[in-house]
Amino acid sequence: MPEQTYVIGHRKPDTDTVCAALAYAELKREQGEEGVSPARAGNPNPETEFVLDYWDVEPPALLEDAAGTQVILVDHNEYSQTVSGAREAEIVEIVDHHRIGDVETSAPIPFRNEPVGSTATILVGLFDEAGVTIDARTAGLLLSGLLSDTVVLRSPTTTERDRTVAERLAETAGVDVEEYGQKLLAHKSKLGEKIPREMVLGDFKEFEFGSGRVGIGQVETVEPSVVLDRREAVFDAMDDVVSERGYDALLLLVTDLLEEESTVLVAGDEIATVESGLGATFSDREAFLPGVMSRKKQVVPPLESAFE
Repeated sequence: MPEQTYVIGHRKPDTDTVCAALAYAELKREQGEEGVSPARAGNPNPETEFVLDYWDVEPPALLEDAAGTQVILVDHNEYSQTVSGAREAEIVEIVDHHRIGDVETSAPIPFRNEPVGSTATILVGLFDEAGVTIDARTAGLLLSGLLSDTVVLRSPTTTERDRTVAERLAETAGVDVEEYGQKLLAHKSKLGEKIPREMVLGDFKEFEFGSGRVGIGQVETVEPSVVLDRREAVFDAMDDVVSERGYDALLLLVTDLLEEESTVLVAGDEIATVESGLGATFSDREAFLPGVMSRKKQVVPPLESAFE
């Protein structure tokens, strides 16, 4: 049996996935499991880099291939999103807040899946159940993951439990929810130096919907024009990714955090299916989605139904 167990989130890691790995590994160590370490399946984005610097925390180690190791998956449970080698690893636990996907294990494992706005919210409950006090730095990390995933409690995925947990974590960490959240939004929106391909794949997830293979990227920003003014180059990048990976459809949600709405760009052969699922009409491969902010809650479920 491997001596090392890694707590790791999904590819193209966001703040919730990185902070969840750090916090859950800390809880495991507090419970006497010394062989548990946090890991990441990619490079931190600008928002996550800000969080790690703010709370003076080293990023988790980069795990490029999990084959032959034990892993605890946080913030995901689909093979299309796991670290390379996950199918050849021993998955010993999962903590997640997304739909239940296709990860399989040879034996029963602890699987905590709850309909809340972030993995961080679930982890606070696990700390409480274990009787382990959350210190200020860990509270700051968990708060960061929670506020990032819920867009500072504005996303339709936000629950009353998320709001209560956020206030509690903010008090422990010594910050104000809204003030600290605005700092996160500012760093989430740093897009100016990104090339179009990075915009498409920066926050990206792949899904199997029946026989359809769909990629969905999302850019959350206070300046959507930074992306939309370069739409032709972005479309070129999307077309390249579709060709390389064989997607039936690829969507890029450009989400305006201030107006709480999204513009969606599309590539691939199944645009009609995407239109049907989202109830939107595309003009020049672009559609406006008023009130849409959540890929998980407002985009994935209707697309899954349309493709199946």
